[in-house]
This record gives sequence, C-alpha cells and structure tokens, in this order.
Amino acid sequence: MDPAVRFWLLILSLAGTLSAAVLLVISAFLPGSLFGTTDTLAYIVSIFVALISLGVLVWSLTADTDTGSARPGAR
Repeated sequence: MDPAVRFWLLILSLAGTLSAAVLLVISAFLPGSLFGTTDTLAYIVSIFVALISLGVLVWSLTADTDTGSARPGAR
C-alpha cells in the first residue's frame, strides 16, 4: 500500500473513531442534548461509524506495503 494512502486512511479512521467516541460520551452524560428525539438511531449510527473506522484503521496498519523489499525467507 502506498505510504500516502496509508497515512490518509490512518488520519480519517482515527478522526472517525474519535468523533464517534466523543459523540457517544457526550450523549451519555447529556442525554437528548445532541440527538433530540432520534437518540436510538443516532447511537446505532455512531457505533457503526466507530466500528467501521476501527476496522479501516486495523486493515491499513496491517496491510502489506508495496516497497519491493524481500521478507526474510522469501525467494
């Protein structure tokens, strides 16, 4: 994976994860202040955003790079 793509995936997934986590924490301490009457749907969407962002983060950090360097034991 290209280092620039990996960098932006890292930044976007961290931003998505942190924003969803902050949104859930604020809504837990101040119920109804952020979402109004759509609390349940907003919670579910926030959780999905956080999980998808974490999945992208893990995938981007574990993906192989295309640098062409040989791994130990590879031919």
